[in-house]
Amino acid sequence: MKVAFLSVFAFDANISLINALKDQCDVYFFTEALHQIYNYIDKDQLQKRITEGNDVEQIQRFGDLIDLRKTFVIKGTKNSDLFRKMYNSYKIDAELKKIKPDVIIIDNITLTYVWSAIRLRKKALLIVHDPFQHSGEEFIIEKYLRKLFFRLISHKIILNNSQKDKFIKECGQNVKYIHSSFLSVYTYLTYYHKNIQSETSSPEFNILFFGRISPYKGIRFLLETFISMLSSEKIQNMTLTIAGSGDFDFDINEYKSHPDIKIINTFVSPEDLSLLIAQSSVVVCPYTDATQSGVVMSAFAFKKPVIATNVGGLPEMVEHGKTGIIIEKNNKKDLQDALLSLYTHPEKLDSMRANIEQEYFCGNKSWKHSAELFLEAIQSIRQEN
Repeated sequence: MKVAFLSVFAFDANISLINALKDQCDVYFFTEALHQIYNYIDKDQLQKRITEGNDVEQIQRFGDLIDLRKTFVIKGTKNSDLFRKMYNSYKIDAELKKIKPDVIIIDNITLTYVWSAIRLRKKALLIVHDPFQHSGEEFIIEKYLRKLFFRLISHKIILNNSQKDKFIKECGQNVKYIHSSFLSVYTYLTYYHKNIQSETSSPEFNILFFGRISPYKGIRFLLETFISMLSSEKIQNMTLTIAGSGDFDFDINEYKSHPDIKIINTFVSPEDLSLLIAQSSVVVCPYTDATQSGVVMSAFAFKKPVIATNVGGLPEMVEHGKTGIIIEKNNKKDLQDALLSLYTHPEKLDSMRANIEQEYFCGNKSWKHSAELFLEAIQSIRQEN
C-alpha cells in the first residue's frame, strides 16, 4: 500500500510517525522548506524546485527513520506569491501522479498541496492539529483555508481524543469520518547530539518554557509565579529559562535583569533546543488554551517531566503524578506547589522519568500504537475507494 505524506513540517512528529508507518506501508514523504522556524531546512540551499532527500544535507542524520530516496523537499514560497505557490502545488501533484498513492495524508491546511487535495480528496486523510483556533490567533487566511479543506476532505484525524466530540458537534463533522490518534515523543531532537544525557548533568533545578511566544501560552503567569515563589521561599539553585521567538504581550524588561531568569527571545535551533531540554529539570506549559502540544513530546523525548495546565488535550498527554503534574490554568498556588514538590523531592523526578520511558518509548503511548490508529483511518479510506 502506497501512502504519500504531505507536510509543511520537516521534522517534529512526522519522521517518527513515518518511521512507524513504514513497517506496514510504502511511505513517500513530501515536506516544504519554507520558514526556518517551521521546519529547520534552509530553502536557499536547494537548487531545484523539488529535491530528493538524499541530496538535502540537513536531513541526512535521519536516514534510519525515513527513506531518503522517497523523501522530497520542496523549495517553498509565501502565500502572498500566489502564482508561484499554485505552480509549486501543480508540480507536486505531477510527482504524485507518478507515485500513484492509495492514500494521501495532509498534515496541514496549506495552498502547497491544494491541487492534490482537490484531485485526491476521496483518498485523503487530513490531520487537524488545531480543531479550534487558539485565542488571539484567528487569522483570516487560515480561516478560509480551513473552510476549503474541511469541505474538500471528509476523513480527518485529530491528535487527542478529548476534543473529538466537540469538534464533530461545533464544526459540523460527520462522526463516521472523524478519527483520532495522538502524538508521541519527538525523536528527531535526540539526533542532534550524541550522548547528550551524559553531557548535561547540573546541580541546579532548571525550569524551562520553550516554544513560540503567544498570549495563550501563559508566560506572564509563569514569570510572576516564579518571582513570587523566590521572594517567599528559601530557595537556592533554581532558575527559569524562557526560550522562543515572537512578541510578548507584556513588558518583559523587568524580568530580563533578574539573575535567575534567562530570556532567549529568538528562534531556537533544534541543536540548541535539544541542549536546553537536556539541561532542564522540568518543562512547564502554563497555557490558557490548547489542543495537544509538541512541547510536551519534545520534553518527553529526553524523559523530562512536564507541568501543564488542565486545558485541551494536555491531560491526555501528561498523566498527573506519573509523567508530570496537571494544574489549573492561571492558578499560582497550583504552579508553585508543583514546582516546590519536584524541587524538594528529586526522587519524584526520577520516578516520572522512568514512567515516561515506560509509557512513551515502550507502552501504549508509543509511536507504534499511534501509527496503528492512523492505519485504521487509512484502511477505512481504502475500503471506500
